[in-house]
Amino acid sequence: MKRILLMTAGLGFTLLLAATDIMRLSEVKPGMQGEGKTIFKGSSVESFRFKVLGILDKFVSDKNLIIAELSAPELDEGGVIAGMSGSPAYIDGKLIGSVSYGLSNFARKPIAGITPIEDILKVGAAGAPVPSVEISDIKIDFGRQNVRHVAELIRAELSGRLNYAPARSFEPIKLVASSSGFHSEAVSFLQGMFSPLQSLGAGSDVDKGKLSPEMFTVRPADAVAIPLIRGDASYTATGTVTHVDGQKVYIFGHPFFNLGTVDFPLHRAEVISVVPSYENSFKLATTRNQVGAVRQDRFSGVQAELGKAPYMIPLKIFLKNRNRHFNLEVVNHALLTPVLTYISLLNALLAEYQEFGFQSIAVSGKIFIENEDNVVLSDLFSGTSAFDEFSTLVMVINYFLMNNREKDVKIQKMDFEISGRETIQKAELQNVLIDKVSYLAQEPMNIEMKLKNEKGTEFSEKLTIPTPNLKPGTTFYLMVADAAEVTEFDTKAIKTTYFPSNLGALIRAINNIRKNNRIYLKVFVPAHGIFIRGFEYSYLPSSVGNVLLYNSLGKDQANMALSTVAEYQYELPAVVSGRKIFKLRIKERKNE
Repeated sequence: MKRILLMTAGLGFTLLLAATDIMRLSEVKPGMQGEGKTIFKGSSVESFRFKVLGILDKFVSDKNLIIAELSAPELDEGGVIAGMSGSPAYIDGKLIGSVSYGLSNFARKPIAGITPIEDILKVGAAGAPVPSVEISDIKIDFGRQNVRHVAELIRAELSGRLNYAPARSFEPIKLVASSSGFHSEAVSFLQGMFSPLQSLGAGSDVDKGKLSPEMFTVRPADAVAIPLIRGDASYTATGTVTHVDGQKVYIFGHPFFNLGTVDFPLHRAEVISVVPSYENSFKLATTRNQVGAVRQDRFSGVQAELGKAPYMIPLKIFLKNRNRHFNLEVVNHALLTPVLTYISLLNALLAEYQEFGFQSIAVSGKIFIENEDNVVLSDLFSGTSAFDEFSTLVMVINYFLMNNREKDVKIQKMDFEISGRETIQKAELQNVLIDKVSYLAQEPMNIEMKLKNEKGTEFSEKLTIPTPNLKPGTTFYLMVADAAEVTEFDTKAIKTTYFPSNLGALIRAINNIRKNNRIYLKVFVPAHGIFIRGFEYSYLPSSVGNVLLYNSLGKDQANMALSTVAEYQYELPAVVSGRKIFKLRIKERKNE
């Protein structure tokens, strides 16, 4: 039998708690009865009874699960309650583990799985982070289709991690999700991962004149929260404390996202009430003051440390038309930060612009990265999906940055300024007129673009670009097209799965993303070229091409049948669509 002396400290004080006895799994037998502790309302710890039904051997790998039937008025009415994850269970005053799993399929009978305390205590051992979504086979492509593809991969990864259930009949008791200042559509990305979302305020700020030791400590059975987003809006997951060992706190008894080593905030929480449900009974909870930082997120539970502060990423959103500022913080993690940024941006746009019918947004933003160039975003999005399209793009950009192959990225802050308009701002390229089909080398090429806006009004734009400096008789092509069409053209011309291994190259690629409110004029020739590690070496003599093409089977390079000679862009106050291609020729220069 093992005895642990519990010590908690905060603000220079030390509170001595009673020693906790532990009952090992080998001592737990079917038929034994015991007492569990949790909070059903407020901050007062209450008891419930349980009877051990048996041991589920090899629940996963080398881990077993204690199966018990619980009993209490709140549990008899609605079954095992979301938010109970981590509730400590005792037999004869000895801690056997935490109530962490419940029966699936709308079960009302309170049958629960108890994670043995021996497994929970192992969570505190240091370890490497669990890898997130593998990106080696994802192309460096920011077209709409690939952006949506990557977003779905991220969603599937998060959902799979949070809802992982080793046994078909038992699944982790869902954590309670509570939010303040969030639109329900914005957090739908995490739908199904937590219990039904509650829109509850985070409570009043801490009165610094009335500080007490209890505000900065937690006890077994206390409600605690992990805010993923906090500030002018908040999104928080709430569960229960299982065990406190000095400064170490063990919670949930099952994984949060099973991310390994993490750095998240830990706050106290208060339970408002219990809501019975045939589908999923849950606690209504609200978040209080910070008490520490979460350090480990493992299969058998989550471990935090009192008195520590996590690194959070500041996120500022300024909606210019509404003169509305959102000052937020999101947790720093390669898998979660991109998703939480997406939720925060989409929420701000839905909350302030949707009510007024805004359907076009002009965006200017920066992502500040320690010891690297900033990522700069400037573009126009228009249409019924404009808000989601922009927010998803930022999510994927952050995902690529934080999962790059070279080194860890520290995002210092993210700032966005957004202007909205209550109109659709789109233009379709109807036709392109050029003055002739053959030009002298470097002769001005006069181009007139015929367009039609979203209301059907026709207009034209004129510009001049130089003819490429090519040999007489050379055939070349001019493509006038929107960003998506040019990107698709390049993807087909450069058949490679290249993804930058260098962070600087990745940032450069992000900063060169083609923009929605541009018409691109691409001049290319049917000549040999080579794509190597993000750079296009165009219009090469065969001798030079043979030297460069030293590794034609590598993923980071490819032969090109078409070579880009020049590319220009023309800005419009609208999202452009359309494509036109012309076959042209360089003519002989006559003697004058």
